[in-house]
Amino acid sequence: MTRVLIADDHPIVLEGLACLLEDSEFDVVARCRSGDEAVAEILRLAPDVALLDIQMPGCSGLDILRDIRARRAATPKVIILTASLDPSQLAVAIQLEADGLVLKEAVADRVIKCVVAVAAGEQWIDNDALKRGMGALARRETLAASTRPLSAREAEVARMAASGLRNKDIALALGLSQSTVKMHLGSIFEKLNVETRAQLAAMGRDFDLG
Repeated sequence: MTRVLIADDHPIVLEGLACLLEDSEFDVVARCRSGDEAVAEILRLAPDVALLDIQMPGCSGLDILRDIRARRAATPKVIILTASLDPSQLAVAIQLEADGLVLKEAVADRVIKCVVAVAAGEQWIDNDALKRGMGALARRETLAASTRPLSAREAEVARMAASGLRNKDIALALGLSQSTVKMHLGSIFEKLNVETRAQLAAMGRDFDLG
C-alpha cells in the first residue's frame, strides 16, 4: 500500500484530503500543519509520496521539494498542492522536477489520479494549473515588453506606492511635495502601462531604472 504524507495548514483541506486518500486505500501516515512538521515527519517516516501545500508556515512546499532534490533523495515523490499558481512558482516547480502538481479546486478523481500516477513513477501535472500558470506568465511578459524604464526617483516612488504608502507619506520620506509625488506617479503609471496602485503592486517585481 502506498504510504502518503499530507501537509497543509488549512485543517479542512488537510482532513478532506486524508479522508479522500484513505477511502481510495492509500495509507496516510502523517497529517502535518506546517512545513517544518512535514520535514520532520518525512525524515522520520520516509513516506512514498508527500502531498505538500505550496504555501505553509515555516518551510513551503517548494522549499521542501528543493531540499529533497538537493539531497538527491529518491523518496518521497513530491506532489505540490496549490490554490493559485504564480508563474514564477510554476517555473520553480518544473525546474525542481516536481513529481506532481494539482490545484486544490480539482475534483476528487483528479487528485487520486495524480497520486496514483506519481506513486507509479510518472510525472503528473494538472493541465488546468499548467494553462493558468503559462497564461499568467505570457500576460506578465507582454506587460513587461510594453513598459519603459523608470528614473531612479520614479523607481523609489513606485516601490513605496506599491508597498501601500500614501502620497503624503512618500513625500515626507523623500523630502518632496505631494504635488511632485503625484507628478511622479503619473509618469510611472504611463511608463509601466498601469492605471492603479493595485496594478502597480501586482506587478511584483523590482522597477527597472533608466
